[in-house]
Amino acid sequence: MSTGRENGVLGVGTSRNAAEPVIAFAGGGPSAALVAIALLRATTWLRLGYEVVLLDEYGRYARGTSCAGGDDRRLDAPVRTLSAFPDRPAHLLEWARSSGVRCSPATHLPRRVYGDYLAATLADTTDWAWPHAAVHRRSARVAALAADGDGVVLHIRDDRPGRASARTRSAGTGAGPAGEERLRVAAAVVATGDPAVHAPPPIAGVPAQRGAAGLASCPRGALITVSGGPSPCLFVVGPARRGHRFDALPRIRDQAERLAGLIADTVLRRAGTAHRGDPAG
Repeated sequence: MSTGRENGVLGVGTSRNAAEPVIAFAGGGPSAALVAIALLRATTWLRLGYEVVLLDEYGRYARGTSCAGGDDRRLDAPVRTLSAFPDRPAHLLEWARSSGVRCSPATHLPRRVYGDYLAATLADTTDWAWPHAAVHRRSARVAALAADGDGVVLHIRDDRPGRASARTRSAGTGAGPAGEERLRVAAAVVATGDPAVHAPPPIAGVPAQRGAAGLASCPRGALITVSGGPSPCLFVVGPARRGHRFDALPRIRDQAERLAGLIADTVLRRAGTAHRGDPAG
C-alpha cells in the first residue's frame, strides 16, 4: 500500500497518490526540506490535495552539501534556534535525545546530525500528511524552467548511465530533447543553495543572477520577473535568494515559513488549477 513517500521516478499523477496540483523543487537540500515541511504542516488540516516533487541532482535530500553525511563541522547556530517547527522550539532537542545524541539547548550540533534530523522530520511529516499530500524524490537535475500560463515547465536531465531510456517510463513526464524530460507543474521553487557553488538554472522570464548574487525576489520569496512584478508560480528560498547567500539556518527556516504561507494562499487555493504533472507539449 502506498505511503505517499515513494522514491525513484516521478510518481505524480497516478491514482494511488495525492491529488493535483504539483509543487516542484529544483534542489532538495535543507532549504527545500524546510519549505516542504512547513507547507505540509500549514495545509494538511485544510485537506488540500497536492504533491511535492524534490529534484536533486545528487540525491542528498534534506541534507544538500551543507549538511551532508560525514560532515562533522559544527553548525553556527545552537539547538534552541534550529527546530523545523517554529511552534515547537524543543522539537530538535527532543529528536536528538531520542536518537542518542547528547546535547543541550546551547549545543552546536555537527552538520551531518542536523541533516539526519531534517531527513527524519521530512519523512515523518510526509507520512502524517498522507493521503492529502504526497512527497516524491528523484535524483535528477533541473536544467531550466519557464513560466507557462498559470504553471511552470521544468526541463529535467538525468545523466546517470542507463537513465535516459527510463525517462519515458516516468509518470507525468513528456519527452523533450535527447536525455531531457519536460514536466509541467503548478509552481516551482528554486532551492539550489549557494549560487557561488551551484548556480541556479536558467529561468525564462526572470532576470539572470549577476555573478554569485542570487535571484531577486519579493520578501515572501516570489521571483521578480522581467516586468518587475512577483511571479505567481516561480519562487526561491535559501542562499539562492539575492542578498541571502550567507543566511544562517534559523533565517532560512523563517524564509521557508513565509514561502509556505505564500504558496498555500496562492497556488494551492488557485481556482480551477488543473496541474497533475501533465506532460509538456
